[in-house]
Amino acid sequence: MNEVPAIAIRAHGLTKRYANGRVEKTALRDVALAIPAGRFWVVSGPSGSGKTTLLGVLAGMIAPTAGEVELNGRPITHLRDHHRSLVRRNGVGMVFQEFALVAGLSLAENLLLPFVPEGGPPPAVCRQADKLLERFGLAAFARTPVERLSAGERQRAGIIRALLGGAPILLLDEPTASLDTANVQLLVDLLVELRAEGRTLLATTHDLRLVNDPRVDGRLRLVDGAIET
Repeated sequence: MNEVPAIAIRAHGLTKRYANGRVEKTALRDVALAIPAGRFWVVSGPSGSGKTTLLGVLAGMIAPTAGEVELNGRPITHLRDHHRSLVRRNGVGMVFQEFALVAGLSLAENLLLPFVPEGGPPPAVCRQADKLLERFGLAAFARTPVERLSAGERQRAGIIRALLGGAPILLLDEPTASLDTANVQLLVDLLVELRAEGRTLLATTHDLRLVNDPRVDGRLRLVDGAIET
């Protein structure tokens, strides 16, 4: 009998409303989803459909108006800020659409920047960063200012930074948005490798090259903040 995989990312009843003056905007509407552990899923949908908000809520960066998120079986929505920060550091890695890299700093400095408030990265993290730079083909650019890197190189840098905490879940916001077809294939190759190592991946996208890639395990579509059925 085949064993049913555990659910790594579960959400139910997720709603997010924003006040904009006298107007209230609903970014998410009663969203429910269940992403199995060790799988690669994508959430597609047009611009403004709520995809980035959904990732922010799943990562514990945005508090929902209603609903609950569980990561690897642990509810996170109602945790205190400190504990939610620990979940983000150890449980989930976030790759932002605009990469969130700091111009003027080298690639290596950007990778280790999140550890500065804690007194700097421990030696184990530095060793892990070196290994990941080598694995992702970026070792030669470690001391290069990030603004001199290509879009594909900056995308890989964002993934490395998200992996440094050892998070088993990786969330990616529009990861192929600025990439040509060759770099899209390279990126998906890397994501498939990470899945093979046991990580769970969820990417938002409006890029049909990613949506239709046969290596993707599951697909959801978000329209006007709701999962299309």
